[in-house]
Amino acid sequence: MRVSSHSSASSGVTPSCWLADVTRNSRRLLSPALLWVIGLQLVSPTLLAQSPPVREYDESVQRNRMEALLERYGQNKELPTGYELQALLALSHYPELAQTNIRFIVDDVDIPLSSRPWWGSMHRSAKNRRYLVVIDSERAGDRGTLLLKNQPFNAQVGIIGHELAHTVYYLNRSFLGILGDALCQLSSCRIEFERATDRRLIAYGLGWQRYDHALFVRSQLLGSEEAALAAEGGGGAYMSPSELLREMQTLETYAD
Repeated sequence: MRVSSHSSASSGVTPSCWLADVTRNSRRLLSPALLWVIGLQLVSPTLLAQSPPVREYDESVQRNRMEALLERYGQNKELPTGYELQALLALSHYPELAQTNIRFIVDDVDIPLSSRPWWGSMHRSAKNRRYLVVIDSERAGDRGTLLLKNQPFNAQVGIIGHELAHTVYYLNRSFLGILGDALCQLSSCRIEFERATDRRLIAYGLGWQRYDHALFVRSQLLGSEEAALAAEGGGGAYMSPSELLREMQTLETYAD
């Protein structure tokens, strides 16, 4: 089932009392420690049991599951043209999103991928909002490595899964909480915000896909897989391949 492709942002004046609340609570909202705790709160043993890790999704094998995946995970989704299977595989790890209204957009935008609620639906309850996942289609020079279209299949599943880990997080956020998250993107707390998202993704069983994404991108930028594996940090807000491996090693579900 596909939702309408028409979408327009709405604007208005935010009540002064809301702005005052955001200001008074900015330190709490932007606290890296609090964001880390929130990230952990979205992880449960039940979810881990529902979404076992898969070392690698083979595209030719998964194509045979396309119809079943679409029926089970494609409800209320406008899937990205050319990446429908990758999106469905990522969605299969997030049972909470089975009925959530999500629109994937592929366009020439400023950042490789992003995820957020559509502002026009912010007045609704979290489960009834519409959420957007925006995928960049053009990027010049060596930064083209960051484009989804230039990455391996398993890595594509991983980075789409990262954006959907944001969507799951927003299901537990109020309007004011999301405003605080937007402010976070303008400060250093963005680093812990994104790292908490990677921890959430790993807990939902997409750690290997995210690892393959990080390894591919850094190998292209640094010149080799050896350099990518040796690099610690250096990726801004995002975990390095070695950091992702260490996080996976802390969970029994990745023991094999």
